Amino acid sequence: MRMSWRQSLVQACTIIAGPAFRGVHAIRGAAYKSGLFHSYEADVPVISVGNLAIGGTGKTPLVIWLAARLSSLGILPAVASRGYRGTNKEPYLVASDGTGGSPLHGPSVVGDEPYLIACRLPTVPVLVGRKRMHPLKAAQDLFAIDVILLDDGFQHLAAARDLDLVVLTGSEDHMLPFIQLREPLSALGRAHAFLLQRPKDATDHPQWLPKHLPTFYWRLGASSLLNSPFPFEAVNIAELANKKVTLASAIARPERFLATAKKLGWNVASHVTFRDHHFFTERELQRLLSDNTASEIVFTEKDWVKLPRWFQGHERTWALRIDVVVEEEEAFLHFVTQRIGRKVREGSPASVCSRQQ
Repeated sequence: MRMSWRQSLVQACTIIAGPAFRGVHAIRGAAYKSGLFHSYEADVPVISVGNLAIGGTGKTPLVIWLAARLSSLGILPAVASRGYRGTNKEPYLVASDGTGGSPLHGPSVVGDEPYLIACRLPTVPVLVGRKRMHPLKAAQDLFAIDVILLDDGFQHLAAARDLDLVVLTGSEDHMLPFIQLREPLSALGRAHAFLLQRPKDATDHPQWLPKHLPTFYWRLGASSLLNSPFPFEAVNIAELANKKVTLASAIARPERFLATAKKLGWNVASHVTFRDHHFFTERELQRLLSDNTASEIVFTEKDWVKLPRWFQGHERTWALRIDVVVEEEEAFLHFVTQRIGRKVREGSPASVCSRQQ
């Protein structure tokens, strides 16, 4: 079968850059495994939620989902994140203290994704820091928690973890080394389990996944709309039925936002895109309103949390909330609690669950 130009490009880059790509990461991994480089180990279990690809695999929604599920089981989580694109320079900063109020710092300081997590999980502490050991240590020192979720932590080997969950789309074998992939596929051997974004009965199951490790299946689904400032009261998606909409987004995979809108049956007039993590200016927002007077303007929730209150309160502005659905949820949560149960505080639900196995 004749290869497409993209397949030819991937093959050429893999042949040329592949050995160096694999070699660099193999040396780094071996340095940590041998003890030449030190990994900080927290006193409470750490669950890393990471990936191989650069952006757009759904890590943040999964962190939100997992933290909420653990909380519902009585297992008290905190979230530690780098705070990408935030201005914070301190070793660590508490984005949310988990007391149920609004975040303590804005998205420009802590980064849009940690800020979104703090908004969605007001009773969960959220901390940021460029070197993850600092927010990890601060989380266990400052808060009575049972587990720390390390957001986007798969490549951060300086932080030890008890469970490494890797989020995959299934197309990683077609991605370019250095450009679209952070690490080669061989790095998946470090993982403890995979979260694959597709149905379990899909016919195109990736054959390159290590067979000896468990794979869990999940998907994203539109759940509600937002049309107000924090605490972002959710309204029914039917509010935009049969209305003309303009999409606006600053995410890694804007085509997925468009596909979701079309799947909902919306009449999409246009889609205005910005680079991932972009912070909208007043001028850009005013222009969106003036250029689309006949449309409802819909953002992603990740973008919505960065917008000023006057814009969030406008009658024609909305955000689409996306939630995670994990197939065989009970089995997945059982796997997680069993894995971390040996290290959580005595008497916590995860500890009890582990002793009963």
